[in-house]
Amino acid sequence: MKLEGLINEKYASLSEGELAIAKYILENKEIIHKLSINQLANNSLTSKSSVLRFAQKLGFSGFTELKNFMKWGNFFSDEQVENSNLDERIITSVTNTIEHLKNANMEELFRAIKESEHIYIIGTGWAQQNQASELQRMFLGMGKEMQVLPFGHTSLYQVMIERMCEKDLLIIFSGSGNNPLLKEALTTPILKNVKILGITASENNWLANNSTFHINAQIDAPTTDTAIYSLYSPIHVIIEVIVYNYVEFINRRI
Repeated sequence: MKLEGLINEKYASLSEGELAIAKYILENKEIIHKLSINQLANNSLTSKSSVLRFAQKLGFSGFTELKNFMKWGNFFSDEQVENSNLDERIITSVTNTIEHLKNANMEELFRAIKESEHIYIIGTGWAQQNQASELQRMFLGMGKEMQVLPFGHTSLYQVMIERMCEKDLLIIFSGSGNNPLLKEALTTPILKNVKILGITASENNWLANNSTFHINAQIDAPTTDTAIYSLYSPIHVIIEVIVYNYVEFINRRI
Protein backbone atom coordinates (compact mmCIF):
# COMPACT_ATOMS: atom_id res chain seq x y z
CA MET A 1 0.00 0.00 0.00
CA LYS A 2 1.23 3.49 -0.81
CA LEU A 3 1.53 6.24 1.80
CA GLU A 4 -1.70 7.94 0.69
CA GLY A 5 -3.55 4.70 1.35
CA LEU A 6 -2.03 4.32 4.82
CA ILE A 7 -2.96 7.90 5.73
CA ASN A 8 -6.47 7.48 4.38
CA GLU A 9 -6.92 4.27 6.37
CA LYS A 10 -5.88 5.92 9.65
CA TYR A 11 -7.29 9.38 8.89
CA ALA A 12 -10.00 9.45 11.54
CA SER A 13 -7.53 8.59 14.32
CA LEU A 14 -5.00 11.32 13.44
CA SER A 15 -4.76 14.43 15.60
CA GLU A 16 -4.60 17.93 14.12
CA GLY A 17 -0.83 17.93 14.58
CA GLU A 18 -0.50 14.54 12.88
CA LEU A 19 -2.65 15.77 10.00
CA ALA A 20 -0.25 18.69 9.61
CA ILE A 21 2.62 16.20 9.39
CA ALA A 22 0.72 14.14 6.81
CA LYS A 23 0.02 17.24 4.72
CA TYR A 24 3.67 18.29 4.78
CA ILE A 25 4.90 14.81 3.86
CA LEU A 26 2.48 14.45 0.95
CA GLU A 27 3.45 17.88 -0.39
CA ASN A 28 7.20 17.21 -0.05
CA LYS A 29 7.63 13.51 -0.82
CA GLU A 30 10.89 13.95 -2.70
CA ILE A 31 12.79 15.36 0.29
CA ILE A 32 11.33 13.49 3.26
CA HIS A 33 13.94 10.71 3.18
CA LYS A 34 16.66 13.39 3.52
CA LEU A 35 15.19 15.00 6.65
CA SER A 36 15.90 14.20 10.27
CA ILE A 37 12.99 13.73 12.64
CA ASN A 38 13.70 17.15 14.16
CA GLN A 39 13.74 18.81 10.73
CA LEU A 40 10.40 17.28 9.81
CA ALA A 41 8.95 18.37 13.14
CA ASN A 42 10.18 21.93 12.62
CA ASN A 43 9.01 22.09 9.01
CA SER A 44 5.53 20.83 9.89
CA LEU A 45 5.34 23.06 13.00
CA THR A 46 4.91 20.06 15.29
CA SER A 47 7.18 18.12 17.64
CA LYS A 48 9.53 15.14 17.53
CA SER A 49 7.13 13.07 19.62
CA SER A 50 4.26 13.94 17.25
CA VAL A 51 6.26 12.71 14.25
CA LEU A 52 7.08 9.47 16.07
CA ARG A 53 3.42 8.89 17.04
CA PHE A 54 2.36 9.63 13.47
CA ALA A 55 4.79 7.05 12.07
CA GLN A 56 3.67 4.44 14.58
CA LYS A 57 -0.02 5.04 13.84
CA LEU A 58 0.70 4.26 10.20
CA GLY A 59 2.22 0.95 11.27
CA PHE A 60 5.94 1.80 11.21
CA SER A 61 8.30 1.07 14.09
CA GLY A 62 9.57 4.65 13.95
CA PHE A 63 10.53 7.56 11.73
CA THR A 64 13.48 5.75 10.13
CA GLU A 65 11.23 2.98 8.83
CA LEU A 66 8.81 5.59 7.48
CA LYS A 67 11.70 7.32 5.67
CA ASN A 68 12.86 4.05 4.15
CA PHE A 69 9.33 3.35 2.99
CA MET A 70 9.22 6.79 1.36
CA LYS A 71 12.60 6.25 -0.30
CA TRP A 72 12.19 2.70 -1.60
CA GLY A 73 8.48 1.92 -1.58
CA ASN A 74 7.78 2.99 -5.14
CA PHE A 75 10.80 1.13 -6.54
CA PHE A 76 9.74 -2.22 -5.14
CA SER A 77 5.97 -2.00 -5.56
CA ASP A 78 4.49 -5.35 -6.58
CA GLU A 79 1.87 -3.61 -8.66
CA GLN A 80 2.84 -1.09 -11.31
CA VAL A 81 0.45 1.42 -12.84
CA GLU A 82 -0.83 0.33 -16.21
CA ASN A 83 -1.39 3.76 -17.73
CA SER A 84 -3.59 2.64 -20.60
CA ASN A 85 -5.81 0.59 -18.30
CA LEU A 86 -5.98 3.40 -15.76
CA ASP A 87 -6.91 5.90 -18.48
CA GLU A 88 -9.71 3.62 -19.61
CA ARG A 89 -10.99 3.23 -16.05
CA ILE A 90 -11.09 6.98 -15.49
CA ILE A 91 -12.78 7.73 -18.83
CA THR A 92 -15.36 4.99 -18.30
CA SER A 93 -16.08 6.03 -14.72
CA VAL A 94 -16.46 9.72 -15.63
CA THR A 95 -18.67 8.96 -18.64
CA ASN A 96 -20.93 6.61 -16.68
CA THR A 97 -21.17 9.07 -13.80
CA ILE A 98 -22.22 11.91 -16.13
CA GLU A 99 -24.89 9.71 -17.72
CA HIS A 100 -26.11 8.69 -14.26
CA LEU A 101 -26.37 12.33 -13.13
CA LYS A 102 -28.36 13.32 -16.23
CA ASN A 103 -31.23 11.22 -14.90
CA ALA A 104 -31.01 12.49 -11.32
CA ASN A 105 -33.64 14.90 -9.99
CA MET A 106 -31.83 17.31 -7.67
CA GLU A 107 -34.59 19.89 -7.14
CA GLU A 108 -35.17 18.94 -3.49
CA LEU A 109 -31.44 18.91 -2.81
CA PHE A 110 -30.99 22.37 -4.33
CA ARG A 111 -33.92 23.65 -2.29
CA ALA A 112 -32.26 22.27 0.84
CA ILE A 113 -28.95 23.95 -0.07
CA LYS A 114 -30.73 27.26 -0.65
CA GLU A 115 -32.89 27.19 2.48
CA SER A 116 -30.62 25.56 5.09
CA GLU A 117 -29.43 27.90 7.83
CA HIS A 118 -26.03 26.24 8.03
CA ILE A 119 -24.25 23.81 5.72
CA TYR A 120 -21.44 21.61 7.00
CA ILE A 121 -19.18 19.26 5.03
CA ILE A 122 -17.05 16.34 6.21
CA GLY A 123 -14.82 13.87 4.42
CA THR A 124 -14.03 10.48 5.92
CA GLY A 125 -10.50 10.27 4.51
CA TRP A 126 -7.65 12.33 3.11
CA ALA A 127 -9.01 12.39 -0.45
CA GLN A 128 -12.54 13.02 0.77
CA GLN A 129 -11.38 16.01 2.84
CA ASN A 130 -9.86 17.47 -0.32
CA GLN A 131 -13.17 16.93 -2.12
CA ALA A 132 -15.01 18.63 0.74
CA SER A 133 -12.70 21.64 0.47
CA GLU A 134 -13.23 21.76 -3.30
CA LEU A 135 -17.02 21.84 -2.88
CA GLN A 136 -16.68 24.57 -0.26
CA ARG A 137 -14.42 26.62 -2.54
CA MET A 138 -16.75 26.40 -5.54
CA PHE A 139 -19.83 27.40 -3.57
CA LEU A 140 -17.95 30.21 -1.84
CA GLY A 141 -17.14 31.56 -5.30
CA MET A 142 -20.82 32.30 -5.79
CA GLY A 143 -21.43 33.59 -2.27
CA LYS A 144 -22.74 30.43 -0.59
CA GLU A 145 -20.91 29.64 2.65
CA MET A 146 -20.23 26.11 3.83
CA GLN A 147 -18.01 24.95 6.68
CA VAL A 148 -15.67 21.97 6.38
CA LEU A 149 -15.44 20.06 9.66
CA PRO A 150 -12.64 17.70 10.74
CA PHE A 151 -13.86 14.12 10.82
CA GLY A 152 -13.43 11.89 13.84
CA HIS A 153 -13.21 12.35 17.56
CA THR A 154 -12.17 16.01 17.50
CA SER A 155 -13.48 18.63 19.91
CA LEU A 156 -14.58 20.92 17.07
CA TYR A 157 -16.65 18.21 15.41
CA GLN A 158 -18.29 17.27 18.70
CA VAL A 159 -19.17 20.91 19.40
CA MET A 160 -20.62 21.47 15.92
CA ILE A 161 -22.81 18.35 15.85
CA GLU A 162 -24.31 19.43 19.16
CA ARG A 163 -25.30 22.72 17.49
CA MET A 164 -26.83 21.12 14.40
CA CYS A 165 -30.60 21.04 13.97
CA GLU A 166 -33.23 20.12 11.37
CA LYS A 167 -32.69 23.47 9.64
CA ASP A 168 -29.11 22.51 8.73
CA LEU A 169 -27.59 20.40 5.96
CA LEU A 170 -24.64 18.04 6.45
CA ILE A 171 -22.76 16.95 3.31
CA ILE A 172 -20.60 13.84 3.63
CA PHE A 173 -17.96 12.53 1.23
CA SER A 174 -17.21 8.85 1.84
CA GLY A 175 -15.55 6.32 -0.43
CA SER A 176 -17.35 3.17 0.72
CA GLY A 177 -20.15 4.74 2.75
CA ASN A 178 -19.61 2.03 5.36
CA ASN A 179 -16.99 3.60 7.63
CA PRO A 180 -17.66 2.41 11.23
CA LEU A 181 -16.63 5.79 12.63
CA LEU A 182 -19.07 7.46 10.24
CA LYS A 183 -21.97 5.51 11.71
CA GLU A 184 -21.00 6.68 15.18
CA ALA A 185 -20.41 10.27 14.05
CA LEU A 186 -23.87 10.53 12.46
CA THR A 187 -25.83 9.19 15.43
CA THR A 188 -26.63 12.66 16.79
CA PRO A 189 -27.35 14.39 13.43
CA ILE A 190 -29.74 11.57 12.46
CA LEU A 191 -31.57 11.80 15.80
CA LYS A 192 -31.86 15.57 15.31
CA ASN A 193 -33.30 15.13 11.80
CA VAL A 194 -30.43 17.05 10.23
CA LYS A 195 -30.69 16.81 6.44
CA ILE A 196 -27.82 14.69 5.09
CA LEU A 197 -26.36 14.52 1.59
CA GLY A 198 -24.16 11.46 1.13
CA ILE A 199 -21.70 11.39 -1.78
CA THR A 200 -20.10 7.99 -2.23
CA ALA A 201 -18.30 5.83 -4.77
CA SER A 202 -20.94 3.09 -4.67
CA GLU A 203 -24.72 2.85 -4.73
CA ASN A 204 -25.56 0.40 -1.95
CA ASN A 205 -24.01 1.27 1.41
CA TRP A 206 -24.88 2.38 4.93
CA LEU A 207 -24.58 6.11 4.20
CA ALA A 208 -26.84 5.83 1.15
CA ASN A 209 -29.50 4.16 3.28
CA ASN A 210 -29.28 6.75 6.05
CA SER A 211 -29.09 9.97 4.01
CA THR A 212 -31.84 12.38 3.05
CA PHE A 213 -30.16 12.73 -0.33
CA HIS A 214 -27.59 10.48 -1.94
CA ILE A 215 -25.41 10.79 -5.03
CA ASN A 216 -23.06 8.04 -6.09
CA ALA A 217 -20.39 7.80 -8.73
CA GLN A 218 -20.47 5.00 -11.28
CA ILE A 219 -17.17 3.29 -10.52
CA ASP A 220 -15.94 -0.27 -10.80
CA ALA A 221 -14.56 -1.45 -7.47
CA PRO A 222 -10.77 -0.84 -7.50
CA THR A 223 -8.71 -4.01 -7.18
CA THR A 224 -5.28 -2.41 -6.59
CA ASP A 225 -3.76 0.66 -4.98
CA THR A 226 -3.21 2.17 -8.41
CA ALA A 227 -6.80 1.65 -9.46
CA ILE A 228 -8.04 3.82 -6.61
CA TYR A 229 -7.03 6.86 -8.64
CA SER A 230 -10.06 6.13 -10.81
CA LEU A 231 -12.20 7.14 -7.81
CA TYR A 232 -11.19 10.79 -7.76
CA SER A 233 -12.27 12.16 -11.15
CA PRO A 234 -15.91 10.94 -11.01
CA ILE A 235 -16.37 12.52 -7.57
CA HIS A 236 -15.05 15.84 -8.89
CA VAL A 237 -17.55 15.52 -11.74
CA ILE A 238 -20.31 15.18 -9.14
CA ILE A 239 -19.06 18.33 -7.39
CA GLU A 240 -19.11 20.35 -10.61
CA VAL A 241 -22.54 19.05 -11.63
CA ILE A 242 -23.99 19.97 -8.22
CA VAL A 243 -22.53 23.48 -8.33
CA TYR A 244 -23.40 24.34 -11.93
CA ASN A 245 -26.91 22.92 -11.73
CA TYR A 246 -27.47 24.79 -8.48
CA VAL A 247 -26.59 28.02 -10.30
CA GLU A 248 -29.23 27.18 -12.92
CA PHE A 249 -31.71 26.38 -10.14
CA ILE A 250 -31.16 29.81 -8.58
CA ASN A 251 -31.28 31.64 -11.93
CA ARG A 252 -34.66 30.07 -12.76
CA ARG A 253 -36.05 31.70 -9.62
CA ILE A 254 -34.77 35.22 -10.27
